[in-house]
Amino acid sequence: MPLSPPGLRRLGLGLLLALTALAAPARAAHGADAATEPLARFELSDGGAALEALLRQVLETARQSDRIDPEDDERQLRRLRAATTEVLATEGYFQPRVTVLAGGDGGSRYLLRVAPGPRASVTRVELEFRGALTAQPERVTALRRGWELPAGQPFRDPQWTTAKSRLLARVQERDFPAAALVETEATVDIESSTVVLRVLLDSGPAFTLGELQVEGLVRYDRTLVERFNDLRPGESYDATRLLDFQRRLQSGPYFAGVVVDVAIDPAQPLRVPVRVELREAPARRLSFGVGASTNVGPRVEVTYRQVGLIGYPYTLQTGAGIDPTRQIGFADVLLPPKPNGARDSVGVLAEQTDIENLLTRRYAAGVARERRWTGASQSDFDTRLSLSLQRETARLPGEPDSRNDTLTLAYQWTRRTVDSITEPRRGGVLGLRVAAGLGRAGIDDLLDKSFVHLYGRYVRYLPLSARDQVIVRAELGHVIADDLDFVPLEYRFRAGGAGSVRGYPYQRLGVLRGSAIDGARSLAVGSAEYLRWIDAHWGGALFADVGDAVNDLRQADWARGYGLGVRYRTVAGPLALDLAYGERDRKWRVHFSIAISF
Repeated sequence: MPLSPPGLRRLGLGLLLALTALAAPARAAHGADAATEPLARFELSDGGAALEALLRQVLETARQSDRIDPEDDERQLRRLRAATTEVLATEGYFQPRVTVLAGGDGGSRYLLRVAPGPRASVTRVELEFRGALTAQPERVTALRRGWELPAGQPFRDPQWTTAKSRLLARVQERDFPAAALVETEATVDIESSTVVLRVLLDSGPAFTLGELQVEGLVRYDRTLVERFNDLRPGESYDATRLLDFQRRLQSGPYFAGVVVDVAIDPAQPLRVPVRVELREAPARRLSFGVGASTNVGPRVEVTYRQVGLIGYPYTLQTGAGIDPTRQIGFADVLLPPKPNGARDSVGVLAEQTDIENLLTRRYAAGVARERRWTGASQSDFDTRLSLSLQRETARLPGEPDSRNDTLTLAYQWTRRTVDSITEPRRGGVLGLRVAAGLGRAGIDDLLDKSFVHLYGRYVRYLPLSARDQVIVRAELGHVIADDLDFVPLEYRFRAGGAGSVRGYPYQRLGVLRGSAIDGARSLAVGSAEYLRWIDAHWGGALFADVGDAVNDLRQADWARGYGLGVRYRTVAGPLALDLAYGERDRKWRVHFSIAISF
């Protein structure tokens, strides 16, 4: 509510007379050019940078207001003084003293010397609650404790407004969407520079949720919406739960627009229907992508998505990609998600790789269940459980082809606590993977052709200042198997290149077999990088990496790489161009990657 304590806008008659007296000699001294000078400038005796910024805004607003006769200085100064006292009041200064002087040589016709006076403080806060909320004393106590402008704090009108809005929002978000502020009052005592705050909030009745009312379905059946829904008729109103339901619907490929809401009518608070307004997304989408990196060279990919198969809300995703080291084609059928966010899929793929003279061909089919959710402390979690059957053929120069038929059960778990997915400044990412595989074998050699794969990766982002950051990374992996020849290459380890140990070619670090690099039993990699941003787009980095992929880490000849790089911010995240020296090879190498989708 507007603040207008007695005497806030009073200015003595002597000030107005003084303005009139000052105007004539000022204009006479400056002649015809006086009207072209700025009208006034401020000189603040106290209050700091915050008040200086507010007074600059007052002057800027005065310059942009309706034009007034430049000879009418008195009228302009009157409006400027009124604006000054009002803006000071919003910061708790209710007894300002404004003295008007001739501008002199300061570049303006007048100088307004401002003494803001004492700042008012909040001495008492009276929070009163009515309605069904009073039956929840613990919640009322928590609301009182969470009030954001308590006694003892300086009074600021923006903070007063924010405190009222957030108090109302905290009540409305759960049980009481019809809550309203009945009375709000800030009583100012000018003489003692104190403020008493009073808020009366009526929560209204407690609301409960009813059945879904779904609108906008054309191609899909209502049962599809129900698969996303974990709300139950009769449960208490919770705005966060409604928003989560809306986000789940939006995260899938089925709908381009989603609104989930309830009608707020205090006369009908029980089993309020949940309205779901939908706009279906296009059923088909074709996309292309191109990219290049020092790891794999140029690459091209194409993907096709179709939502709805043979009358069911299944999603077909298929595509192909090609680069000098890898060619892949895949097709997946995704089922609609479950209410807890889990999503099942079945798929097939064919892949060929040629990396460091090791040629592999792989054909696989499998099923998977994926889930993503947000836990405590705003941590994001991803899990994937998969079962796959694959045939892999490997060819080493000078050796006969080897073939593995493997059934593998794998589980991946990822936790993200970063402040941004594309450009994290603080937080960490922890990823773990465990897999158990069984090769085609008889009962007698069953254990000889089985394996267990273990892998972990952790990245930590540490901000040092607004421009400086340290990034540390660690990877560890190990395969438990009697004979590595029966372990598919994707469950063995190689290292080197961007994102691994810089200064070495992509996946050059591994087990040397003739002229080829094969996958190893164990992996250990560590990295530290210092990053400094020069401006909004460009930055520089210094880094050091160390690691190796070997069959026995106790005999590792650690590969070290270090160097410097350039970073450039994009919407998808920073692009990195690194120049790294590989100590083992005694060579400098450039690492770079870029990708464009359309």
